Amino acid sequence: MFVAQAFARDQGHRLRLAPYHLGAMKTGSGVETEVKILGGDAETLRQRLRGAGARLEQPRNLETNDVYDDEARSLTGAGKLLRLRNGRELTTKLPVEGPYKSRRETTVEVGEGPVEELLGSLGLRVIWRYEKWREGWDLDGLWVTLDDLPFVGTVLEVEGDAERIEPALAALGLREALRSHGSYHDLYDQFAAEHGLPPGDMTFAAEAAWRAARPLGRPSQG
Repeated sequence: MFVAQAFARDQGHRLRLAPYHLGAMKTGSGVETEVKILGGDAETLRQRLRGAGARLEQPRNLETNDVYDDEARSLTGAGKLLRLRNGRELTTKLPVEGPYKSRRETTVEVGEGPVEELLGSLGLRVIWRYEKWREGWDLDGLWVTLDDLPFVGTVLEVEGDAERIEPALAALGLREALRSHGSYHDLYDQFAAEHGLPPGDMTFAAEAAWRAARPLGRPSQG
């Protein structure tokens, strides 16, 4: 179930508020509350989702994400995020206080035009790129994503009303699972520090190059 889309026009280029799943943020508030579950086998997690009555709403697809900031990294320093996904979906995230990772999120989907050039004209540039294979599930109104990331591996993310997250994790048998409230950049930085990687992008090509130079395979997450 998705909310209606809003439209605006600027110099002939259509900006469309991307549809979002009602479980992915508090209805009408634009606040995204989430928790990440780390590790585990993807197919086992799919079976748990099906067993809890979840429905696959977004088939598995590859996402490319570019994070933008200015030269002084002022957005990063303020805990803000500006992300361009797949070249068209532009998102800002602003921090919100709470027991879980919560951010006020605004997303627009740019129908056409040179988005990267527009951002560059504002003094913004790509400071980090990351990829992931993602599929999305509806779990009784909560939005659950199952991601496969370079270096980090499998991550299950539950988004929705804060008071419903713990019961959902219990229904999936994941209340005692390893969890994180950090961003994917945080998880990559942790992996890089533990394995002696220099700063870089979290892409599948970068992981393949690292594994080729150090043929140990993807480390187990338990």
